[in-house]
Amino acid sequence: MTEAVAVGVREKTTPDVDQEEIEETLTLDQRKEELKKSRWNVFLWLGIAVLMFTFALFPMPFSADYDDFSNSVEKDIGFVWGPSLPGDDLFDAPLHLNVLASNPPTHSEIRLDAYVIKQTNCQQNLGVFTEEAKLGTNHAYQYQFIDSLIEGEEYTFKFSVDPGQYCVIVQYFNETSGEVDKTSVNDMSLKGQMWPNQVIGGLFGIICLSLSAFAFIGAQKHGAHVKRILENGDESTEEKVLASLTGARVAAGPTGPPSPGPDGPPQADEAPMAQAIEPAEEIAPVASEPVSSEAIFEPAEGGYFFKKLSDGSYEQTVYVQNADGSYTPHEG
Repeated sequence: MTEAVAVGVREKTTPDVDQEEIEETLTLDQRKEELKKSRWNVFLWLGIAVLMFTFALFPMPFSADYDDFSNSVEKDIGFVWGPSLPGDDLFDAPLHLNVLASNPPTHSEIRLDAYVIKQTNCQQNLGVFTEEAKLGTNHAYQYQFIDSLIEGEEYTFKFSVDPGQYCVIVQYFNETSGEVDKTSVNDMSLKGQMWPNQVIGGLFGIICLSLSAFAFIGAQKHGAHVKRILENGDESTEEKVLASLTGARVAAGPTGPPSPGPDGPPQADEAPMAQAIEPAEEIAPVASEPVSSEAIFEPAEGGYFFKKLSDGSYEQTVYVQNADGSYTPHEG
């Protein structure tokens, strides 16, 4: 492995190892606190996502009535905002026109025309723009129609528009004369809806929903750690130090082999001589030294000490060494 590859592997694995070490050092209380935060984040981002989707799906309504002077329904719907680019694309804002033909002309050559014109001034003569809309070559000027009208029926036109200022025109058109029908008893009403926040609110809603999912994964991870700690038990400091001391002794094993015994049986000519020798005087027994009852402090991991008694057993209390060399019980 070259040095560059080794450095790359080190940079890739070191953050993961450090993260695992940090996770392992968290206590039970810290784990519970992280679990609580993760759960709050789940509900927080989920709530924001719901608000964003509601904001995206909430329509902006408008309405207009039939004008006998212009023989049509005209409405300046104002500015439509959004991130869409010019032309027909996925990010266009939906615009729906619901037209109630309450009193259409009676002859059969009548159709219902609807125009959506991108203009800032809806008071000007829009006839030239309606003719261009019928060509269908410019997305800024859109046109739809419905024929075979029925009195009292409601008809819906569905458009999708780019950001900008728009004017809406709906009128009865006489196919025979090629002009707008001007019958005096004509009547209709318009109720429209547009969703300019659909793309923006939907995008932020998806982002918040993704953050909520990541928070849920983190909560599951912290919950698993807390469950494992509770199942294994929360050991005290004394128990952990005693376990490490015992484990170290077991790992060390015996210090060496047992001392060798005699090389063989005694020689035959030495046995009678040993029986013939008699002690010159009785040897006084030597008094054994008293066993020291002073306890010994043996070091363990983490700077702790265990008190070893004279009988070889250990106290269950963990000690720490002071600056003057004395030992005091550890307060866990």
